[in-house]
Amino acid sequence: MLTAAAHESLFGPPSELIHIGTFVRSALQLHSTTLHDAFALEIDDSLIDLNFDSDEQRSTIEAECSVADIASSLTGILNDPRLYAHARLIHDTSVNDIHEGADRNAPNKRKRKREVIPSPSEDVAELSAFKEKLEGLRLESWPLPQDAAVYLRGPKNSDVNTLVEIKKTADSAEAPAQSALITVTVHNRVAWSHNFVSRCSQHAVLSTQTLGDLFEIIPCPSNETPREMTENDKFVGYEANSGGILPPSAGYVLVIEGVAYGDGLNEVDYADKLIAYMRSPPKKGTKMHETTFSSLSVRLNEPYWLLHQGNCEHFLIIDQIRLLHPEDPQAGYPLTLQITPPLLDTCRACSKVPAVYSIIGDVRLGESPCILCAPCWKAMGTPKGKDADEVMVIPLPLHEFGW
Repeated sequence: MLTAAAHESLFGPPSELIHIGTFVRSALQLHSTTLHDAFALEIDDSLIDLNFDSDEQRSTIEAECSVADIASSLTGILNDPRLYAHARLIHDTSVNDIHEGADRNAPNKRKRKREVIPSPSEDVAELSAFKEKLEGLRLESWPLPQDAAVYLRGPKNSDVNTLVEIKKTADSAEAPAQSALITVTVHNRVAWSHNFVSRCSQHAVLSTQTLGDLFEIIPCPSNETPREMTENDKFVGYEANSGGILPPSAGYVLVIEGVAYGDGLNEVDYADKLIAYMRSPPKKGTKMHETTFSSLSVRLNEPYWLLHQGNCEHFLIIDQIRLLHPEDPQAGYPLTLQITPPLLDTCRACSKVPAVYSIIGDVRLGESPCILCAPCWKAMGTPKGKDADEVMVIPLPLHEFGW
């Protein structure tokens, strides 16, 4: 677990500094020149000769270069549940054996519980033929060697995508043709250690859009923190399901290459407060909603720091910068490409379902705060006695906003 988390927490090496606006202009100019040269090659037979002596020669070369037989075989295996299940069984068994071998050879390694992989109960003619075909493979690279354990890891929560399709931003204008598409991955600190981070979402934004446009679509559980309720200027609890809309006083700041871009919500915004707090302060930049990506100089694979909601941190990684392709979506930017499903805490009482309440100050529970599901809290009943007024019930985020 630590090895996998450490691997995901390493970034880089960073690229050279790239000015996005300059990149767009250079790429467009190069793209235009390339199209002109390609058109010249296509119409000038003296530059390139693609003529064949006969149709038979053309057919022969096309047959030699075709991969239709491989594609057909793979498609047939994937479409047949029995053949696919057997191929998956072989792979899972091989990976399990490699992990067991690595555990046995590793010093002071806790023994992994052997995973029993079930096998099909009976074979049909097609499955028997498929087994014989796999067993007859003579490729030395077909079976995974023991050294493959260094490059194998189990599935992680950050590998999962809650989205079934790309999520578009509503009411966004059509994307300009001469713009770059920038892919940004957002990482959060993991709950069990502040030394590691894990991917939480990935987005695509245009170079003509602003840092504020990207910030507004980043899903974050802290945005769902319920609002406080007061009576006669006295705090009395929290309002359920009140997250998702940031209050006017909520600030944010993003630091890129030593420049702090603030929210601009107040005369002294988050950027000014950050600069006053740090010993080596960054320079004050423009407001996030006024700063386009095309005006920035950034590095690929370099983590940039985002702070909002008081103490909620994110790390933004720019994965790629490229020109907008005709097959890319023409509207809806910024796009959300991936969202990692949030890990929900389990009820402390039943340990079966996710908790929905955090109970503070209830002596019956033995710990404070104590997280419970709705049925368990209902079964507990309303607290009574002199300390009943001190018990506070805080609704946990339901992850309904931005997902």
